[in-house]
Amino acid sequence: MPKFAQISIIKSMRLVLYCVAVLLFVQCSKADLAVSMTDVNINSWYETATIERINEDTESLYDLNIVLHVNNNFHSEDIEFEVVMTSPDAVRHTERIALSCDSSWEGSTAHSNDIEIPYRRDVRLSTEGQYTFSLRPLTPLEGVEAAGIHFQKQ
Repeated sequence: MPKFAQISIIKSMRLVLYCVAVLLFVQCSKADLAVSMTDVNINSWYETATIERINEDTESLYDLNIVLHVNNNFHSEDIEFEVVMTSPDAVRHTERIALSCDSSWEGSTAHSNDIEIPYRRDVRLSTEGQYTFSLRPLTPLEGVEAAGIHFQKQ
């Protein structure tokens, strides 16, 4: 096989590999956008954590899960939150919820972990624009490094 043909094949293979890498990166980036997180006071979280999400899809249904990034100082099993959701058209919904979570660290050598707690099912964000979720524990929590919401598209 002539040398110029080999070079052409190698360039074609590089282009294909580059395109595959870009596609994988784009898919991973889309998946990352499904979780919106914000840092909180690691020593004692009691202040409101604000999570913002830009919505462009008014048709799909989502399952919403509260996500806590915790370290091994976190030992809560039942947590009460005040959740405030403000839609782009300024409609505001406030509720108090009690959720259970598994915070066992037995046998684990990890220093941090993500806990995902089911919150709402079959939610439709029916208006385009920015939604703001405010999440506040009703009692201070120790060992929480960040809090957020996972918007899992059905």
